[in-house]
This record gives sequence, C-alpha cells and structure tokens, in this order.
Amino acid sequence: MKRTIIAVILALAFVILYPMAIQAQTEPDKKAEGEVREVISQWGKLWNENNQSALLDMYHPDAKIMYGWGNQKGIASKKEYVGILPQRITANPSLGLSITKVDVQGEKATVVADLKTKGQVTRTTFEMIKENEKWLITAFRY
Repeated sequence: MKRTIIAVILALAFVILYPMAIQAQTEPDKKAEGEVREVISQWGKLWNENNQSALLDMYHPDAKIMYGWGNQKGIASKKEYVGILPQRITANPSLGLSITKVDVQGEKATVVADLKTKGQVTRTTFEMIKENEKWLITAFRY
C-alpha cells in the first residue's frame, strides 16, 4: 500500500513538474536565439555600411575568419583580418543576409545564413560564444 502511494505521488510530481522544466529550459534558449539573430543581422548591416571597426569588434580575439574564393580561400586570425577586411568589402560592397538556422547550446551558438553578393548565394556559417554578456563571432566560414 505504501509503495503504491509513493508511486502515485512520484507520478503526479512528474506529470506536474516535467512540463514546467521543459518550458524553463526552452524560454532562455529563445532569448539567446533572438540575441544571436540580432548580432548576425547587425553584422550584415555593418558590412553594408562599410563600418570596419564595428565589424572587427564583433569578432572574438581568437576568431578564425575565412576569406577568398576557390583555390584562393584562406583562414585568417582577427589580427590578420584587419588588413584583409578592406579588400573584402571593396570586392563585395553590399550583401544580403538571410539567417536559415540558429542553434544555441548554452554559451555557444552556430548560425547558418545565406549571403547574397553579386547575384550569387553562398551558404555561410558563423560560430559564436557568449563572453561577458556579449555574443562574439569565433569562426566564419563558407
């Protein structure tokens, strides 16, 4: 009899508490997803405004940033990208940005977006980390 009562109490607790736990887990992810989307949208806006210093501020100090096309692709550190960015913006002065997927796992996020430049669409991935309450880009590749 005691075991039955305990089993019923545990089942009721599960039925009542499980949905609340799932909701609590989902709500912060939605907030973080919105923050991440805003950062990447801002990145596109700053690119189109040719605001190089603000763009560079969006990258983590240890970021790995892809640049170039075809056999000329490379990966630059943030420090190296300072000298590359002006050429990249000159080559692609405006772009369209369409976020297709956002995956937030705690303090890390992956964003997949389609970048449209000169009539071509390139699938692009941004890796991000949240440090000191700020989302920063740690990797950019296509």
